[in-house]
Amino acid sequence: MQIESNQIVCPACGAEGLQSFPVFHHLICAYVGPAYDFELGTSGYSCPKCRRNIGPNDMTCEIVGTSARCDECRREMVVSP
Repeated sequence: MQIESNQIVCPACGAEGLQSFPVFHHLICAYVGPAYDFELGTSGYSCPKCRRNIGPNDMTCEIVGTSARCDECRREMVVSP
């Protein structure tokens, strides 16, 4: 399901409270997922697939989009660029 970036109501359940998250692409192992899939540590993130550390301004990881998740029904959506 795809939504607009200014949308605040969940299209699945009608609840307000969509949270937006960047979608990361870890170039080393090709894992793509929202930021909450990556463990946040003291020195940055840890990739859930290869477990390598991803530091600030790390050239092996890029943001490729935005996802949203409903606080109420937990549905996930892609946010239009």
